Amino acid sequence: MPRYFFHVRDSAEIIDRDGVDCAGIEEARAMAVKAAADALRDLGGKFWNASEWRMWVTDESGATVCSLSFSADRLEAA
Repeated sequence: MPRYFFHVRDSAEIIDRDGVDCAGIEEARAMAVKAAADALRDLGGKFWNASEWRMWVTDESGATVCSLSFSADRLEAA
């Protein structure tokens, strides 16, 4: 089973050195969406007006198979 690595850049870069076994690219991409949603939910209100949050997934060769980027701005009511 191929191994995929889920890296994150927030205020710092966190490189996944362990990885996760997935059946293939589609499973790795689905796992990235779920992991990103969980991470953003856990950030709660700290997410607003913060720097861009990014997750990218690489395969065992180091090739990027997907990338997710998020930013959010809380605007004051006019």
